[in-house]
Amino acid sequence: MKIIETEGIVLKTMDFKEMDSILTFLTRDVGKKAGVLYGGKSVRSGNAAKAEMFVLNHLEFSEKPGSDLVRIRKCELLESFPPLRKNYSKFLHANYFSELLLQCEIPAVESQDYFELLKKSMTQLSNSKTAEEIKFNYELHLLKLLGIQPNLETCVHCGTDLWQKESGRIPAPKFSVPCQLDASLGGIRCPKCCISNSYSVGLHAGSLAFLRERQTRLGMDSAIRPTQNNLKELDQAFSLYFNYFFGRNIKSHTLLMENSWKN
Repeated sequence: MKIIETEGIVLKTMDFKEMDSILTFLTRDVGKKAGVLYGGKSVRSGNAAKAEMFVLNHLEFSEKPGSDLVRIRKCELLESFPPLRKNYSKFLHANYFSELLLQCEIPAVESQDYFELLKKSMTQLSNSKTAEEIKFNYELHLLKLLGIQPNLETCVHCGTDLWQKESGRIPAPKFSVPCQLDASLGGIRCPKCCISNSYSVGLHAGSLAFLRERQTRLGMDSAIRPTQNNLKELDQAFSLYFNYFFGRNIKSHTLLMENSWKN
């Protein structure tokens, strides 16, 4: 029986029997795992806080071949990120981050990249007053990890260049009217190729320019700052993109969208 010691962030928790919980967690080293935390619903046991959504634990567990659940032998709380449970908007964003990862196939060799993305995003959520841009950056990094970043350089239908490129300057959109992000083709349709279907959503020039600049300079300082309309438009675009890729709606996004774009 293999024994593994690593850190893990709780993505999902379910009641099990009278006082226990089944935790689904993303580990730093071995992908996603699920296991029973005994006393996970008991304050007296000291494990209730470790079974909360989004907490970071140090775990020791064993795996039995053919079993869907690991045996959690030890669990130590490292970070609880309390602001994520005290602020409704932050809670919704953290829940959305978790649900996206629950849909992902995460090989053990790539686990650290996904783990670090989630941990960093949870920390930023906890410390920030606003969450929309943190969400956008999280989605953009996740698209890269999944290998499904959209093609933003040329029209995915006709091949037309989408940018005016001048030496020493940030490329500007060639078209002033909206293009479309087509999830089924994995990229941008130019205005001449725009169509009406359930897999495409419009993007104005400013939103497209911001998306390209962030995707090109992923993880670096950005020269373009987004407007609220940019982030709202890209929120709709990424929602459609993930829904198409995973083949299902991300349930937490509906409530998140209703809460985020009230004004």
